[in-house]
Amino acid sequence: MNGLIELIPEEYPAVYDFYNVKKQHLPALSVLLENYPGRVFADHTEAPTLAVVWATGRWMYAAGDIRTEINRMKLENFLQSVVVPECRHRRENWFEIYTDEEEAWTALFTRGLAGLKVDKHLESVYEFNRERFYQRNNRVAADSLDADAEVTVNYEEFPLLGSQVHGTSARNDRFSGLTATGAVVKVQDQVISICKNNGFIVNNRYFIDVDTFAEAERGKGYATLAAASLINHYLAQGMVPLWETTHENIASHKLALRLGFEPVENYPVFAFVMEG
Repeated sequence: MNGLIELIPEEYPAVYDFYNVKKQHLPALSVLLENYPGRVFADHTEAPTLAVVWATGRWMYAAGDIRTEINRMKLENFLQSVVVPECRHRRENWFEIYTDEEEAWTALFTRGLAGLKVDKHLESVYEFNRERFYQRNNRVAADSLDADAEVTVNYEEFPLLGSQVHGTSARNDRFSGLTATGAVVKVQDQVISICKNNGFIVNNRYFIDVDTFAEAERGKGYATLAAASLINHYLAQGMVPLWETTHENIASHKLALRLGFEPVENYPVFAFVMEG
């Protein structure tokens, strides 16, 4: 049983419609539009019924009809013959697959695949509400901050890929120096929180990541300041953010709402760990 076929960029439009509806698929679209490096697979080069987009150094997005036995077999073969060897080559023992919320995906992955342990969790995408953000923007910049602390915000460029770009073609060479802007919050020259564009950009939409590194500094408003600063930085360029988080990350949900985001989509993510 053959698995999925790897497409060349000229064939990417064949699977575009699988990923052109939901906001959760923006990273996949970024690969398909060649704004971000990755690999694209499908069961056919014309009129495919199943597709996988694998963003370099990140996640896979599987879409299409998984209800047929032949497509389930093709996907399982793809995981065992392409994904697992690639992960071992990179000395990684795990990978993640994002799917639509359809029971057929859960039934396939949770029934057990040879040599793979799987865990399912749910994630959400939040859409930006500009009016709500502006209503709250006057106070988020100083939300809960220590008035006596020397707080600064700077913008820096962060590398996204390292040496992980798939292949050495001229087409991929242009991704080797890919960077993204981040808002860096420091207190007395110590980095406390960073909010970054995570590199997936389609038209004027992008996803952001935010983290306050020391647990003792969380809940003090630094992540709010970093995120609000980055959002303002990109709004000035006509770009609008999307927010993504796991259902279990309560702090992230609260921060999204504080910044004026609104939840719009929920979907499962399957995390695989290679055994042995």
